[in-house]
Amino acid sequence: MAKRRQSLAEKAGEFELNLTPMIDAVFLLLIFFMTTTVFVKATQLKIELPDSAHYDQLKAEKKLNLRISSEGQLEINGQLVAMGQLAGWLEREKVRTGSSTLIITADADAAHGHIIDAMETATMAGVEQIDVETEEPTN
Repeated sequence: MAKRRQSLAEKAGEFELNLTPMIDAVFLLLIFFMTTTVFVKATQLKIELPDSAHYDQLKAEKKLNLRISSEGQLEINGQLVAMGQLAGWLEREKVRTGSSTLIITADADAAHGHIIDAMETATMAGVEQIDVETEEPTN
């Protein structure tokens, strides 16, 4: 009976299209794009980095990231904090991330005193290594 239906469909000019390979290919592309997409964390402070002759890019994964704006505002791992709250935030984030390295990303126009105060607070909070992020100079 199946042969009879098939022969009738072929005689009428109707052919059935197999969509399974196309659906498989679409799912493979979807999985590929989902696994290779890079998500950028949104930050609340706009920072313009100073230039450095010896540029060395640091990996920011599972580290303590402190951003300092030109006005002296602080952001630790995406959360705005006041200078008085920085020590507590650093201690909590140090336990959460398991890292004792602090990367300071300060605006080129930030006051030197804000950066020094943040470094002193971080040292008192038990941060073992402090790195200052810079930008490769454009020629």
